[in-house]
Amino acid sequence: MTRAFRTARRQDGFAMVLTVALIALLGILATSLIDIVQAESTHSRSTVTRDAAYEAAEAGVDDYVAKLIDDRLYYAHFVHPGESTRLGNGQLVAAGQPWPQAAGSTWTYPQGKDTWYGAAQLGDGYEYNLEVFPPSANSPVIRILSTGRPQGDTDMRDWRELETLVRPSSVSDFQMVADADISYGSTATTYGKIYAGIDANGVAHSVSHSGTAYGDIYAEGNVTGSVHMMNGAKKYGASTIRTVIKTPINFNNFLASLVDIHSAAGAGGIVEDNPSVNAWWLTFQASGQVLIQPCTKASGTYAIGDRVPTCTAGTLFNLPSNGAVYVGQPVIVSGVVNGRVTVGSGADIYVGGNLSYLQSGDDVLGLVASHSAIVPQWVPTNLSWRAAVIAQSGTFRSYGFDPQTNTNEADYIGNGRLGTMTFTGATATYAGGNMGLFTTRVYQYDNTLLYLPPPWFPTIQDAFTIVLEREVAAGPN
Repeated sequence: MTRAFRTARRQDGFAMVLTVALIALLGILATSLIDIVQAESTHSRSTVTRDAAYEAAEAGVDDYVAKLIDDRLYYAHFVHPGESTRLGNGQLVAAGQPWPQAAGSTWTYPQGKDTWYGAAQLGDGYEYNLEVFPPSANSPVIRILSTGRPQGDTDMRDWRELETLVRPSSVSDFQMVADADISYGSTATTYGKIYAGIDANGVAHSVSHSGTAYGDIYAEGNVTGSVHMMNGAKKYGASTIRTVIKTPINFNNFLASLVDIHSAAGAGGIVEDNPSVNAWWLTFQASGQVLIQPCTKASGTYAIGDRVPTCTAGTLFNLPSNGAVYVGQPVIVSGVVNGRVTVGSGADIYVGGNLSYLQSGDDVLGLVASHSAIVPQWVPTNLSWRAAVIAQSGTFRSYGFDPQTNTNEADYIGNGRLGTMTFTGATATYAGGNMGLFTTRVYQYDNTLLYLPPPWFPTIQDAFTIVLEREVAAGPN
């Protein structure tokens, strides 16, 4: 065998080894590539599945809120078709069935997520389950747990669950709502949303603001004045308001509130109604009580807003658990509120002195006057008060001049003769108003009202507010 032949055979051997190694390497690379592609494909499918499950959970929330718009007490009247079986007062009530009053106002879900809905309705092979928890004194929101998943899928890794807190939108969401023109002078500072609506005669009203505004301004008419808009607040007039408020707010919807307060006060609240009494003074106590005194006009003839009335010894009451107080005659309020209460008056409500809450964020006061909410001219030079206020047929103003009738009321009007009035809260007034008794007026919106409206306060028709929406860990219960 020649040297050349032996060399050729050695080279053939090396080539064979190299070829085998290359084939093996390509095989490993191909296998790895297939694994990577399969993993990516699996991940993509999982992402698509979970995204669709999230959308199914959102659909469950949307459907429940839509039913609340049609029936604000839907949760107390029906078990939703996609809701788990409820247990209340020993009664099991399945999905899609009416909820009997005898079953009570609270319930549990002892069978877990035993009902799934929407595979046929959604048309995409996904479904949702709902668990709903009604509002309470400690949590005045409706809590909705909505879980989405592929139809029949028991692998909870594919499930997505949303927790949503929702409540009816309230008049207290706004710092000022009026069925009249609203005007703020150059020294006024406002911090909440302001809305001028359309009155019973079809007149679209406007907002004139020449001070500083930290909240959005809405007017069915026009927004005028050299207002300084702060923190991104915006103005919405007739040409743009429908982009944010879909239908005009109907002030007449607020009128039923006083009837509700009167009924609730007669069924576990406090009622004072004596035509021989000129006014009742309610002094709130930090102890969680209220002192109620019958009062007589000064000298028997002076108007309540003109002179301090004479009041006799009163009665100390605990604030009612249902939060309802009704007085048939004019009411004067002052003091420190420790609790959650709404005072309704069959006449006017007067702010007789400083009015505050013992614990901000936990206490709340509503004032609903059949006519006007008035600050009398005998209050302290600097007045600070806090409440959510409705003047159903009158004005929100200081005593001395009534813009509703264009008449002087007091012996000495003295516009601007007092110092600073600081109001923290929300106002709805049929005929607008004016606090001209004070040199400086500060109107602060009370953010507590966004999640804690006063009891028996009216809601805005066909509107709900999402207080919170977040994803939580999905599970069988």
